[in-house]
Amino acid sequence: MNALATAQLGKTGISVTRLSAGGHFTNGPTGHDDIPRRVRELHHHIDSGITYFDVQWDPEELAMAEVMKTRADEIAVAWPLHGVTRLAGDVTAQYIIDYCNDHRQRFGIEHVDILLWIAMEMTGENQDKMMEEVRQGFAHLKQDGFCDHLGFSCHHSPEMAMSAITNFDDFEVMMVKYGLIEPAAGRELLRVAKSKGIGTVAMKPFGGGGGFFNRVWSGEVEDERVAVWKASGRPYQAGIKWVLRDENLDCTVPGMHSIQEIDEIVAAAREPLSGEDEAILDIYIELGVHAGDWT
Repeated sequence: MNALATAQLGKTGISVTRLSAGGHFTNGPTGHDDIPRRVRELHHHIDSGITYFDVQWDPEELAMAEVMKTRADEIAVAWPLHGVTRLAGDVTAQYIIDYCNDHRQRFGIEHVDILLWIAMEMTGENQDKMMEEVRQGFAHLKQDGFCDHLGFSCHHSPEMAMSAITNFDDFEVMMVKYGLIEPAAGRELLRVAKSKGIGTVAMKPFGGGGGFFNRVWSGEVEDERVAVWKASGRPYQAGIKWVLRDENLDCTVPGMHSIQEIDEIVAAAREPLSGEDEAILDIYIELGVHAGDWT
């Protein structure tokens, strides 16, 4: 069996599998909040060859912390830093330090590869002050041995992410929405980030847990085109192949919620995009054009 393709995550020096794994396993049509089950699934991810993980809220943090007790040397982990954007002009370096130290104690983790500022959002009014506090907090945590690299996820526009990577040189990893329904990051953002040596990670390749892709699959959308699309049996696999063909993308982190789903997506990531996949994606695009109608 062919190994999963790998890439260097920007200038971090971390080698990652281009198919990696994301958090939010409680979302989507096959979502669940069974932490022991998630621990088994995370072990299966690693056994399948996946080496990079994006972690999100408490359920994922608890499950990943358990896995890291025995397998931390086999994987790279992006650990979440929440609350910075919410605090905006009131954020302090001490908040960031205290937040991470709290996670150290609660989850029993001593080191993560990447500290990921979740839902980064900056405006001209607050960005310099905000960035200075993040910079100081990260520098302290890095010196203290908690993390090696600083990254962000941007749930907003590609323009917001572009502004962050062009105005500041602090970020080493960037995670943005990118998929067939939301392809905007592929037009320029990924290329610019890649040229600057910033690791590029695609989140929500299927639109996220509440996104259009999952709403179709779970039966919330009733349309004859949906029946054809679902009957293909491989819409998620085709979608992941489409994302992975972008040479400016280091990896993508879909949420995979069962052993079967992991196996199906991993198998697809080892294959090139086929004519059958293209036909499936044509229907997907046609459905997606009308995504605003399905509310």
